[in-house]
Amino acid sequence: MATSIRTFYTRLYEEYLEEASFLYSQRRTLFGNPEITWKKIGEFEQRLEAHIDGLVVGDKLALDVCSRRTAEGDFGELYAAISVFCRQNLRESVLAIFDRLDATDTERAVAVADALKYELPNDWVTDFATLLESGDVKLAPILARVFGYRRLSSGAALSKAAKRCATSALPEMVWALGRSDYEPAKEPLLDYLRSEEAPIRRATAIALARMGEPSAVDYCIDQARSESWPIAPLGLAGGSDARAVLASSIGEKNSEDSLVALASLGDPTSISVLMAYLEEPKVASAAATALECITGADLYENVFVPDQMEEDELFDSERKDLSRGKTLDQGGSKRFGLSVRRLCRDPQVWKQWWLGNAHRFSNGIRYRNGRPLSPQALIDTIAADSTPYLLRESCLEELAIRYGYDAGFEADSPVAQQLNGLAKAEDWSRSCGHEFQAGAYYFKGRLQH
Repeated sequence: MATSIRTFYTRLYEEYLEEASFLYSQRRTLFGNPEITWKKIGEFEQRLEAHIDGLVVGDKLALDVCSRRTAEGDFGELYAAISVFCRQNLRESVLAIFDRLDATDTERAVAVADALKYELPNDWVTDFATLLESGDVKLAPILARVFGYRRLSSGAALSKAAKRCATSALPEMVWALGRSDYEPAKEPLLDYLRSEEAPIRRATAIALARMGEPSAVDYCIDQARSESWPIAPLGLAGGSDARAVLASSIGEKNSEDSLVALASLGDPTSISVLMAYLEEPKVASAAATALECITGADLYENVFVPDQMEEDELFDSERKDLSRGKTLDQGGSKRFGLSVRRLCRDPQVWKQWWLGNAHRFSNGIRYRNGRPLSPQALIDTIAADSTPYLLRESCLEELAIRYGYDAGFEADSPVAQQLNGLAKAEDWSRSCGHEFQAGAYYFKGRLQH
């Protein structure tokens, strides 16, 4: 009887892990799904929490199952198991996972970082900071992400790690340093700004902007004439002179980044540029998002998106349609596909809207969703159900860079944490937002001229 009971609970805990793995994987996927609002993801988090809690109360037998599956299971099971170990204060179990971790397995590394971002016990911080300082090729990027995400006081440890770690880990180091507000890090970061690696330079420029270093923005303006890496930092931190630089930087390789950066600047003189790119299939989505970001026009369309199919899977009539240059939906055969609601990509619809609304926008004023840009406008954009993940991520950076307010959470933070952070941001905006001129360019709380 005892054996059969043990077998039953073993299988039960394995099912908890499997279901937790599925929900964790789904949660990560949903950030990129425009049909799912960020608040809706909270429902998946609640279900995930129930399974992890079931493993926590399962005590020793559940821990045995978790230990076994960290080696044998998938990355989602690894995430769930580390969450359980953290809640049970089993530091040695987590360290054992570090020893086995393959630095080239990105999915498992991200799962480890995610689990520690949400669950790292405060009592472990000092020891894990020592591990971070080592610059270990496996652990440094993971722990940098964790420490930066949690806004832990780790500037000194991150600076030491940055000097010792592999070049590939430096973007994570500087990302975290940008959230540490560690003044001594500015000098080495200015050196990284001249790295030969574009990802390092881009991450460094944003980190320095968050720390209020104006020379980083000037350097980006200069470099944007020949390089693509400064585009995102200029959208987040550039002044009025950045608009012309970004508009001229649009090219085959970086069109989407440039369009998003123009949206961040919010200058209505960019509208004509953005509308022109609605006719470019590869960047039409980014152009529509950028237009909506500035104007708040709320122009949506319902379209049928056919599934991609191999030619040998089609009917003869469908193959004939394709040979004549028609797509399946144009040929009238809508057997496979999905009807979706998306931002309008029709240039004529946008042009007609702009003809009737251009009078609401003034040159030299920055706009977000049709309103002169302000801290509250950014907070409202972050809070809105319809705001896509990447734009929410960008707005959080803007809030810190433009107005000097770090909301203390990321776009992938648990929904409950985000709601709490947004409530605090609202309080801050009510008490301090009036200090800022709506629609003006700011850098770290200072008016840009």
